Amino acid sequence: MVKIQQSKNTPLKSRTWKAPTTANMMFTIEKPYGANRTSLRGITLDDFFALLHDGPHREAVETLRSELPTSRGLTSEHPEIWRVGRIIPSCFVRNQQGKRSARIFNGVVLLDIQDVYSPEEVARLKQAASSLPTTLAAFVGSSGMSLKVLVRYWSADGVLSREWSEVEALHAAAYEQARRLYAAVLERTIKEPAKVSMFNSFRMTIDPNPYWAPGAVPLKVVAGGPARPTPVEPSQVPPTDSRHYRYYSQRFDKAYSEVLQRFRQEGRDASIEADAFMQAVTQRCFELQLPLAETRMRIVRGEPEERAREWTYYVNDYYARHASTDADDADDPVGARAMVRMISSSYELFRNPIDGATYFRPRTTTGRWQLLDKSAQASIEFEVLEAGLVKSVRLVRTYLQSGHIPMRNPLSEFLGSVRGQWDGQDRITQLARCVATGNPLWERAFYIWFLAMVQQWLGLHPEHGNAVAPLLCGAQGTGKSTFCRALLPDMLRWGYLDHIDLTRTTQLMRFMSQTLLINIDEFDQYRGNAQRGPLKNLFQQADIRTTRPWGQHLEVRPRLASFIATCNPTEVLFDETGTRRFICVRVDAPIVLPAYIDYEQLYAQAVDQIYDRRNSPGSYADDDPTGRCYFTVEEQDDIERNNSHFRIYSYAIERFRDAFEPQADQRRRGADTVELSFAGIIDYIDRHSQNRLSREERQQLRAHITRLVNEGQLARRRSNKGVVYHLARRSLPVI
Repeated sequence: MVKIQQSKNTPLKSRTWKAPTTANMMFTIEKPYGANRTSLRGITLDDFFALLHDGPHREAVETLRSELPTSRGLTSEHPEIWRVGRIIPSCFVRNQQGKRSARIFNGVVLLDIQDVYSPEEVARLKQAASSLPTTLAAFVGSSGMSLKVLVRYWSADGVLSREWSEVEALHAAAYEQARRLYAAVLERTIKEPAKVSMFNSFRMTIDPNPYWAPGAVPLKVVAGGPARPTPVEPSQVPPTDSRHYRYYSQRFDKAYSEVLQRFRQEGRDASIEADAFMQAVTQRCFELQLPLAETRMRIVRGEPEERAREWTYYVNDYYARHASTDADDADDPVGARAMVRMISSSYELFRNPIDGATYFRPRTTTGRWQLLDKSAQASIEFEVLEAGLVKSVRLVRTYLQSGHIPMRNPLSEFLGSVRGQWDGQDRITQLARCVATGNPLWERAFYIWFLAMVQQWLGLHPEHGNAVAPLLCGAQGTGKSTFCRALLPDMLRWGYLDHIDLTRTTQLMRFMSQTLLINIDEFDQYRGNAQRGPLKNLFQQADIRTTRPWGQHLEVRPRLASFIATCNPTEVLFDETGTRRFICVRVDAPIVLPAYIDYEQLYAQAVDQIYDRRNSPGSYADDDPTGRCYFTVEEQDDIERNNSHFRIYSYAIERFRDAFEPQADQRRRGADTVELSFAGIIDYIDRHSQNRLSREERQQLRAHITRLVNEGQLARRRSNKGVVYHLARRSLPVI
């Protein structure tokens, strides 16, 4: 048993403590009495779980749960709330001054999962929580719409301070590590308290089937250390707001129990009068404003196919007949308003302005976002026709394609949610270090490219496009494509594309306005003109000007996508003038990504630094990369020199390199030095080659010679014969 001192005046020495057993743990039950006063009483874990099964607070909790579905949902304002005490997962007593004072330190942290709206979801969450050995208990909250999870933790080295502030710091670190871990395993957001404290508590509740593990293993925690949770499975749909569905399960249970009680009072058997019973349940669900889709799903659940079809017709007809007033029907001869009401009560819809697609979700407790494809649209059309609201599906299609469907931009939602949330840790550079390479240019170049990608999404510089792409070169199986895919968080993974054809320029232009990151996989398959022509042009596009399929008008849309590329060979660049468009890096070892990438903090860093530099440009030096989304001239030169090791020379350039050695000093003279014009160079190579150079090969050679002059590797001067180049002749074999 560990006792801690809450006083800050007399720090006590730290010592090694073992984590207490569950038999030694004690919780605190806090109850109100009198005017603005509370009582504190310690209880053992056995007493707590006995109260969890049944206790004097049962009636108050059941009343609370029965009234909440039809109320505003504010638990704190419910009249029964004062009768239910609160539980603190540590033991506290009153000191002489009447303040709460710590008595026993259990090493238990409380996690609160909200919006648990069905018994099936409760069972799933309990099962998921039980898969972790650190879970002490999991049970339903007092509202019936939340799950409380108690997690054991302890200091990683067993050393605990008896100073209150240090214990609070350890508790806060344990909460953060447990929150990230359990959010990933449960696949749910965990509600964060206004302040993480040892005094965080939960309302006393009733759960006849709690999960309880006396042998739970403490989570090893280091105050200020990083959390290492299990990653969440990627999702291809936008994030979900489940607040609309939190009361559905309780409302149906209320309707069902009320109708069943009425039948019993009338002496009727619900099993014999099954049709009348389910009709009455449908009517009561409508009165409680349960959505059509939820009522229909619960009424037909478990029924044979033919009976399920009959009940589907009945529920649709009942809602269609009673959803509007006579006045509404008189003004709605073609059923347009009734159709909209039916679709809105069955489905939630939104249109993504990025890809122009419409997404839908059934208004049920198990509904998930899906793409509204032709099959799904046909199902909605058939439901409306079955209800007899319209005579043609043309009206339904008009509504689903109209501007009445609200717009929702998941990219703006995500970037807006992380702005101002950065904790100051450089996660972009840490992500770059996952790529094992000895290239000192990589980390700085990746950092600037990543900021440029996010700036492209923010649309802060619409006149410029992100014209640079990292090019990862390494053996197969080193995780290059996995690294590229991991750059996007789960809620933006729909914007990742890795199957493209650079020769289909029109399609690729459309992809650049509808996706966020394009991976040019197997980059080495694009050679010659494919690198020099369309690829360079696409990289520097600031906006997209194209027509939609079957469209007649030219549309101008902002470019969103940035590029990244992967390949196996290390000699991939053909274009002499476009090497600065790539950041080439050799992957020397398999890329090892962290078990968990904190995408919120990763993108919060990018967004905050971009806006900070944009709003205060004078606070940064020109060569400071912080918040900078472009490369300086010196950095571009470094990229050019780095990329020279990844260049493939054409036949003409190879023959030139075999025949001559460029001379940077015109004063160097010797028997092997010559001054030749470009035509003289071509003539010399042609005389020593079996085939003459083509026009394209001559253009490649001219570009190569010009680059050598610009880099100071080749001297030239004007003479009466024109421009001549200072070269040293080598022994060139005739082929």
